[in-house]
Amino acid sequence: MYKVQDALRPFIKDRCSIKSFTRSGEEEVMLVCVQFSKRKEAFTFYQSLFDTCSRQELYGEIKEEKNKWNVYINQDLDVSFSEISQAILEIMYSRKLHGWMEGMLRHRFYYDDPKEIERVIQLSSKLKENPPDGIYLPPVDLEVERFVRKKVLEYSFADFDELSAACLEYIYHDLLEFTGKLLDEYKLEEAHQMMVDSWRRRVKSKESSVPLLHVLYEEKIRYFFPEGNEVGRAEFVCYLKSHPDPMIQGLPEDLGILPALIYSPDELMIYSDQQGEAKLELLMNIFEEKAVWKPLSFFPFLKA
Repeated sequence: MYKVQDALRPFIKDRCSIKSFTRSGEEEVMLVCVQFSKRKEAFTFYQSLFDTCSRQELYGEIKEEKNKWNVYINQDLDVSFSEISQAILEIMYSRKLHGWMEGMLRHRFYYDDPKEIERVIQLSSKLKENPPDGIYLPPVDLEVERFVRKKVLEYSFADFDELSAACLEYIYHDLLEFTGKLLDEYKLEEAHQMMVDSWRRRVKSKESSVPLLHVLYEEKIRYFFPEGNEVGRAEFVCYLKSHPDPMIQGLPEDLGILPALIYSPDELMIYSDQQGEAKLELLMNIFEEKAVWKPLSFFPFLKA
């Protein structure tokens, strides 16, 4: 039978341990020792902890002992839980989470191109900040935070490597689901970029009888010929009949950017005050140096 533990083995690489205790006979303090096998990770952890304690003194040191790097922190017990949790989270996010995702891409989705894996992982940050409409993404970062803070608060962990493995096991199914949806978005983005590249090549190479097309955007996109007459749907359909395009199978209710692509003018003048509007940004991306963006007030014709 397939077990989650079996799936975790490819992801666990680095080893470190953490111990915490109080000194007997003295004022109650927390002495934390975090042991790393890599010097860089030890300093990263210490720096992260130091940053979270920027408003107060942090008593700590880093020592190399028996080929291990130990970070010793002596902090007041009342404030250490939150600070240590935050430092551990920084290590989880920066050193573990992307590595776990890479492991899933390699061992569960069978991706082996390092550059492609890197592009997929880079997309994860964008996806978390702006998830697609209607798509539920498991809150992986929140689950990691909940797990780590709970374990630190319970004061029950003794080994950082075990904590990492337990955290991965805890979020495994959510992370697997997130990675799958991430791949779906990556494929859509790759297909979208291929489409943009294809239209860009057509726009650059196509000879057009329309030297200039004005694009007006307020609530919707409207197109105007150089003389000022608006491009109507009937006229556009008539043009397509005399200039059939194999890439156009049918016309949607909203023509969107199709008139600009089909007419492929030598120059595209876009008038709008809404920077960042998706369709206009797409036109700018496709037409590149042929497209010019101007404020709405620069539109040269009367608006009906």
